[in-house]
Parts: sequence; C-alpha cells; structure tokens
Amino acid sequence: MYVKTEKSNYQIAVSSLTSARSDHYDGVNAIYRLAAQVPIPEGTSYDGMQRVINRLVKDLSVQKVLANRINIHEDFLEVDFYPKGFQMVMTRGQYAGLQLEFAQFLDQTGIWGIGIRDGCYMDDPEDSVKSVCNELINFFPEFNSKCFGARENEPIAIMNCSSFKLYGEVA
Repeated sequence: MYVKTEKSNYQIAVSSLTSARSDHYDGVNAIYRLAAQVPIPEGTSYDGMQRVINRLVKDLSVQKVLANRINIHEDFLEVDFYPKGFQMVMTRGQYAGLQLEFAQFLDQTGIWGIGIRDGCYMDDPEDSVKSVCNELINFFPEFNSKCFGARENEPIAIMNCSSFKLYGEVA
C-alpha cells in the first residue's frame, strides 16, 4: 500500500544509511535497481489511469536518465531504474551518496509527487556479478545515464502488479 510520507527525497536518501540491507553496499554484490514512486490520485478511473500513465511516460521520456519500467500498484506507480552493466558500491557512505544523487534527480524531474521508493532498500542483490571479472564492474557508480536507466529509444516497460488486477488492460 502506498503511504504518503512527509519525508523529502533527501531525508529518504539519508535514511539509506540505516535502512538499506548491508549487501547493497558490501563490495560483493552489484546494485539491483533504484526505484521511485508516484501516487495515483484517489478515485482515478480506468480512463484516468491511462492518462496518468501516459503523462508519466511522457515526463520520464525527457529526463537525463531514462526509466526502465513502471509497475502499476493499487495506489501508486513504481518507477525502476536498472543499472547498465555492473554497478557496485563498496561502502555504506558511497551507497548513501548514490541515493542522494538519485534524490536530486527526482527533485528536478518536475513530476508531481515523485519520491524515492525506499522499499528497494530491502531488495535481494543481483547474483550475476559473482562470476564477472573486476574489469566489467564499475566500483564508482553515479546516478547518470552512463550507469543507470534505459538506452535511448528503448521503451519503458509497463507491468501490472496490482493484486486486484485494477487497471488490468492499462499495462
């Protein structure tokens, strides 16, 4: 369930120092994703939902870092930014710094209500990095289009994650 928070993106990013699982910044596991959330206005109809999603896709398509996927939930839209290649941080402070860059990015998007989805702080890390040589890993990722997001002209995937299958045909 979407819970409106009174915390700023900056405050949520700082909370990653204590809220994120340690395997997100242990120098062993790659970053799986960074996620944001956008509230769905209460009482949004099926047609209204299509407009909300179309507007979000349009707004996300003009950003410096392009989103990979929008997940439709009952009362919010989750926006995922996946790493390009293998992005890994070595310390808790480095992870928080990356989260602060993400917060700054979200704040400048102009998208109403967009905020860091701190639920991603509990994601399981990506296993695939364990068999990769160090030359393929970026140990100093930044939140930019070189390290995160979709490639140019890659469409944003839209997935319906609503347990009630609300907006079933929208996705």
